[in-house]
Amino acid sequence: MSIILNIETSSKNCSVCLSSTGKILSYIEKEDKEYRHSELLTSSIQKILIQNNLSVNDLSAISVGIGPGSFTGLRIGLSVVKGLCYPHNIKLIGLSSLKIIANSLLDKNKNIISLIKDKGEHFYMSVFNSDLKEIIQPKVQQIDSDSIKSILDKKSIIVVNSDDAYEYISKIIKREVDIFKRTISSVDMIRLSHKLFDEKKFEDIAYIEPLYIKKPYVS
Repeated sequence: MSIILNIETSSKNCSVCLSSTGKILSYIEKEDKEYRHSELLTSSIQKILIQNNLSVNDLSAISVGIGPGSFTGLRIGLSVVKGLCYPHNIKLIGLSSLKIIANSLLDKNKNIISLIKDKGEHFYMSVFNSDLKEIIQPKVQQIDSDSIKSILDKKSIIVVNSDDAYEYISKIIKREVDIFKRTISSVDMIRLSHKLFDEKKFEDIAYIEPLYIKKPYVS
């Protein structure tokens, strides 16, 4: 029986989910505008393990969203995961946050354009087919009417991660395709992480890094 702890911290949502053999056991998540994930994450992990009468040593693997997204959130998430995996010899699974949010719409038989808001009119973007095979690799770019319409067709749907992103994208495409707003959640990692676990596709704990795509902002 595989027990996987799924962790997603790429956005304001600090999300922790425990799953067994591809099914959810329980989850804890909280949106925090101050990105106090360092405080929330460790306490959430401890709480969810206690709720299920488990210890870290009972985990088969830990899955983490590697981004793109908040640089602070990603660093915290990956640091905590490495700190758990290394001393306890636990397998580590890394998942693109763009793929995680696309997985929330997996029942749709269409290509999925995943958009995660960055700053202003810039978005992290990737495109997947209905089987979640990557069509366009993750990148960051300014999204306007021309750029979004160049990748749209009748087989497309769009998923965004925030209310302001939903409002902006809805305006520039004038509702030509369906748009969905989803919180980036560890719950949507379950199917993906167990598939990779069964395929024995694990990350090198020493070398895995966040998927920043671009350089961090320096003040």
